[in-house]
Amino acid sequence: MGWPKAASSQLWVGIHMLRRTLLSLLALLSLVSTTWAGSSHHAIIHNTEGFSLHKDTWVMPGSIANEYNEDQSEVVFQISVKQQLGNTGFYAAYTQKSFWQAYNTKESSPFRETNYNPEIFYRVMPGNALAHFLGNGPIIGKLGADIGFEHESNGRSMPESRSWNRAYFTPFYLGDNLLLSLKFWCITPDSQKSSKDGVRDSDNPDIADFMGYGEFNAQYQFAHDQLLHLMVRGTPGRSKGAVSLTWSIPITRGGLFFMVRGFHGYGESLIDYNRSISRIGAGFMLSR
Repeated sequence: MGWPKAASSQLWVGIHMLRRTLLSLLALLSLVSTTWAGSSHHAIIHNTEGFSLHKDTWVMPGSIANEYNEDQSEVVFQISVKQQLGNTGFYAAYTQKSFWQAYNTKESSPFRETNYNPEIFYRVMPGNALAHFLGNGPIIGKLGADIGFEHESNGRSMPESRSWNRAYFTPFYLGDNLLLSLKFWCITPDSQKSSKDGVRDSDNPDIADFMGYGEFNAQYQFAHDQLLHLMVRGTPGRSKGAVSLTWSIPITRGGLFFMVRGFHGYGESLIDYNRSISRIGAGFMLSR
């Protein structure tokens, strides 16, 4: 028995729309990645003057997670860039992460969730004022830190609106093939106030119960520039947290990598900050 004509037509429309969108996204990422070519493979030390990449930048055309709107498969992508503010250690950055149900043609292939994350921070790098002040020894000379403030929200109206604000401090250690960072944050009081008298001060006042107050990242580069990236988030004994593992291998000299990523826990997206999600996916990365 063949496909019904209407279903077949919707499927082809969905495939062509997905192809055009992915090509446009990859073209944009390729343009952004030119500022990164030839620099370190570690995302936290992309220090190109002016405009450059920030956090991991990637697209996973295929991923399987807990069921959403009767469709388990989603396209997930993240874009992250930053701009140096003058000839200083200050940066303004922007990260966007989207969850697109491209294959759910029955629901017109909606974007299920998009999180917007602007931030401003000051970066202390190995070998600069911090290292000189502390003596610039074999260990101190490899230490650095980010100090900043960030906002994250999903731009939706109630009851799906989610947002929070954080001040953070992220010390890191940079070795030849190893990058370790430990991010601590303090959530602003307005992000944890419950609604009163019909006026909602926070859309997610219990977010720290699931996201915690810290995040540990370890990146290890080995044979032929492969990279393993482990992320563990939460506060032991006080939050539910999350863990993810990403494996990436280079496929071109210009900064394109094949990636496989697994995630389990809370806070994969703001809309699911209080819901445990397990996801595995594969795709392409331009910054790591």
